[in-house]
Amino acid sequence: MADVKDYAVEEFSQHDRTLMQRPYDFYDKVRAGGCPVARSEQLGGFWYTTNYAATRRVYDDFRTFSSADGTALPKQPLALYPIDLDPPQQTRMRKLLNPIFLPDAIQKYRPRFEAIITELLDAIAPAGEAELQEQLVRPTLATVIMPFLGVPRADWETLSHKIDFLTRMRVEDPETCGQYGLELSQYLYEFAARRRQSPPEDDLMQTLIDARINDEALTDDEIVGIATLVLFGGLDTTSAVAGMSLWYLIEHPEERAKLLNGEIDFPTALQEFVRYASPIQGLRRTVTRDTELEGCPLKAGDYIMAMNGAANHDPGHFDDPNEVRFDRAVRSEHDHLGFGGGAHICIGQHFAKALLEMMIRSIFERLPDLKIRSDFQPDFAVGESRVLKTLPVTFRAS
Repeated sequence: MADVKDYAVEEFSQHDRTLMQRPYDFYDKVRAGGCPVARSEQLGGFWYTTNYAATRRVYDDFRTFSSADGTALPKQPLALYPIDLDPPQQTRMRKLLNPIFLPDAIQKYRPRFEAIITELLDAIAPAGEAELQEQLVRPTLATVIMPFLGVPRADWETLSHKIDFLTRMRVEDPETCGQYGLELSQYLYEFAARRRQSPPEDDLMQTLIDARINDEALTDDEIVGIATLVLFGGLDTTSAVAGMSLWYLIEHPEERAKLLNGEIDFPTALQEFVRYASPIQGLRRTVTRDTELEGCPLKAGDYIMAMNGAANHDPGHFDDPNEVRFDRAVRSEHDHLGFGGGAHICIGQHFAKALLEMMIRSIFERLPDLKIRSDFQPDFAVGESRVLKTLPVTFRAS
């Protein structure tokens, strides 16, 4: 594998499979060269942040750095609401969605989550070995997110495949991604239309159909945009944090014991895992007016990638950023940018953290002697997100 430090600044792309295996070495190199904001000539040309201050500024200043033209690079063939909107349109939709994803609201799903995890653990426990990402993490997320949205069981596998392809392959196979985008969009529009004519059910799609903002129902475009975001966020980014958290805890049994017995605060640990994993490595914004960012002149119409991964691993803001530290001093709950920042901070973060805690506790309660298989070589699927592909383990069969 090529050394990522050999990459030139202008060669950066979050879709580069080699570079993004070790992105933090690359960000360190660019920062050391005095570039808090750098220019890449890949993907049609864009700017990207490499430190915390520049990334935070992009997220906090939505008037200058807009999401209205989309947040992915290359562009997704589907709108994702409300992240592909700016205030006040984004605020209107966010107010509707916030109560659905509050911690107290999520508690009603806990028995369902726990039953799903238990069933999957029952299936792998007798084998004495497993691939946790493929056999536990991703199936858990699909089995949670799909019924949460209301998707029929027969469609789960097809939708999961298309979501993963759209996340990973927009550079390598844009034609298939365009087709999958059309198919996914058509499916969700037809799904929403069917549900409007069906008896009410207890799921997110029903909530969206029944919702009113200033006495007006959501449009089909808005419903489909929200459903698309739930699928992308729930199936991809959560699996990134789960994989990195489990890998770390298996390799650090003393820390794991402290976490499980309460010596380490679980919410604090989850925040640190999100920072460390930085599941969404970066999101695009479009510059709305000529401006300057950390001394770098930008022009209206420029694309800039706010690189969460670079911000969360900036030694100028976090001590020992490439280490997991549960005793890390934090300035606020949202000091890191693992959930994004500003008006667009992740709306599903409480959902993700609740599911992650249940998953971690259940796995180590059922399989306390987990060990990483000796031939394991970490390999990451990359794009806007960075996800550990496999996590092979052995354990005492039960």
